[in-house]
Formats: sequence, structure tokens, C-alpha cells
Amino acid sequence: MEQPVLNYTAFAIPFFLVCMLIEWLIGRAKHKEIYHLGTAASDIGCGIVFQVSEFFFKTITFGLYAVLFQRLALITYAENSWVPWVLAVFGIDFMFYWWHRTSHVVNVMWAVHGVHHQSEDYNLAVALRQPLFEPITWFFFYAPLALLGVSPIHYLVGYGINRLYQFFIHTELVGKLGPLEWIFNTPSHHRVHHGVQLKYLDRNYGAIFIVWDRLFGTFQEEEEAPVYGITTPIQTYNPLWANFLILDHIRNLASQSTSWKQKLYAWIAHPAWLPSNLPPHIAKPDPTRMTFKKYVPVMKNISPWYIVINFVLIAGLAFFHVLFETRLPHWLLTLSAAAAIASQVTISGWTENKGWAKMAEPVRLMLLGATAAAASFAF
Repeated sequence: MEQPVLNYTAFAIPFFLVCMLIEWLIGRAKHKEIYHLGTAASDIGCGIVFQVSEFFFKTITFGLYAVLFQRLALITYAENSWVPWVLAVFGIDFMFYWWHRTSHVVNVMWAVHGVHHQSEDYNLAVALRQPLFEPITWFFFYAPLALLGVSPIHYLVGYGINRLYQFFIHTELVGKLGPLEWIFNTPSHHRVHHGVQLKYLDRNYGAIFIVWDRLFGTFQEEEEAPVYGITTPIQTYNPLWANFLILDHIRNLASQSTSWKQKLYAWIAHPAWLPSNLPPHIAKPDPTRMTFKKYVPVMKNISPWYIVINFVLIAGLAFFHVLFETRLPHWLLTLSAAAAIASQVTISGWTENKGWAKMAEPVRLMLLGATAAAASFAF
């Protein structure tokens, strides 16, 4: 039987890490502190949790997309037609705008997407802060492309281009880009999107193209320097708990509501909504770079180099996991994912000086060792 192909998207992992290293070095040369170890650990940790878990989500969502294309596609294109390529690139970008916009104004969608906004830094590591459950929410917005004849291959390529472009707009080292700012989403435009000042909230949803925001009234120029994060800071580096914090907040809102109507509405309300029986929000002044205090606890119980070295090892595990995901049995993928997630959670505990990190360390090391041993027998 022919062996399944390798997943060469795994090579994006070392590529992204090298890009982040270059960005850090340039920032240091310019005397800009754009990276904090704990925050970067959390951002990359969320990305690794996403990567090692994505196989289970994308197997279902991509399979459903393929079924829709095979059975319900309304249009068929010639094999050498350029139309599905154009539809894939522009269609995915257009649907991304609406998915992104919805993800900022519907509570349950924000509970998923908001994970990406939790970082209080803004750098290439933030681009990797991908929410665990996002593939599920993407599917419902991208699925119509299958009906328009965008094949799974065209879809995957268009999706890859879209995500890769967005990686490079997460940086403070690139200023405004002149006439390109009118058409394309740029680092300047996307910095606005991550800002928590009132005029920056819910603006600039585009991925590759900013024209959608200009057309649909959600564009905002970058003026004063943005303050990054979410309006209610999460005060934790834990990359697993980060994926459930906003969901837990909505659950609390629903439980405090006095009517069943509001208990249900809590899940689809705007993220700023409160039940009528709770006191309204007290207006706060817009934060500035001078007044905003980032969550940056000083590590006391571990060497920063121990964190960095372990990150390299876990990135190697994630690379192995993604590269061979179609060849490995599901039990080994599950073990590998558990080892990576346990490692990221434990590292977050070290960076926050949590007492449980010392007890969790042997467990996560045993999981890493078990994964390495099992992988050696699998090949």
C-alpha cells in the first residue's frame, strides 16, 4: 500500500521561529523591547497547542468541505482554468472578513477568536497565537466556496496564502507603506485591529486586502500608538486555559441572568453586553502606552535559558507531529499532543512562578520521553 504523503507545512514551524529570531535581533539593534519571554512563551504555546490539536479538527472540517464540493458544487471549471485560483484567493479573503467581523461581535465567536487578541505584545509570535477551536468556526464561512466550485486543493492553497500573509503583518518594525495602504492590509492597519483604545475596537478586519473594510465601513487609520490586548486583560500565560477563559466568562454571565431569554442571549450577544440585572460597565479612560501596565511577572524559580531550550525541543516535537501526522496512528498523535500541551502549560507555570510547575515538571518530562520512545518504535 502506498504510504500517505508527508505534511510539508510542518516546515513553516522552523521558518516562523527563524523569522521571530530575526525580528527580535532587529528590535534589539533598534533598542526596542518588542518581546517579553513569558508573553512570547504564551503566544507560541497557544500556537503549538493549536498545531498539535488541529489534525483532529481539520480532518472533520476538511472532510466535510470535500464532501460538499463533490456532491453539491454548482459550477465545474476546466482543469487548467485560472478562475478557481482567483476564487480561492479572493473568496477566502472576502469570507475571512465576514468571519472575522462576526468573531468580534458575537460572544461565542469572540470566545474562540479572542484568544488571538489576548497578547499584550505585538510581534510575529502573536501571529502564532491561534485559538484551539477556530477551525470549527472557519468552516461555516468557507464552506460556500465549495458550492462555487473551489476544489479542496484550490481551497488549501488559497487558505495557506491567506494565513502566511497575515503572519508578516504582526510586527511593530514596519511603518506605513504609502499607496499600498489603500489596497492591502498592512502592519499599520493590523496594529489598529489589535489595539484596545475605543476608536480602534472592532476595526480593520481584512486579511490580505483592506478594501473590504473601506467598502463596509470598518476601516480605521493608525494614529496614536495602539495598546495591545483585550479590554479585560486575562492576567495569565497559560495557553490551554486561555482557550476557555472567555467561554467561562459567558457561562458566568448566563448563570447570573435572571431570565431564560437572557441566559440564551448571553451566548450570541455582543461581547460588551451585560444582563439587565447587573450594573452597567463603568466607563474607563482609553489606555495609553504610558498608563497601561503589561502583565510581565519576573521569573524567580527557573532560568530563562531553560525555557528557551525547552521551547526548541517542543517546537521539534510539534514539527515531528505535523510532518508525520498522516502516517502516525491516532494513539501516538494523541500522546504527542498531550506531551506538547502539558509542556506548554508547565512552562507557563514556570514563567508565572506557579508552585504547581515544580510538581508538573516530572509529569511532562515523562510524557515527552514516552512520546520519543513510542515514535522510535513507529518508524
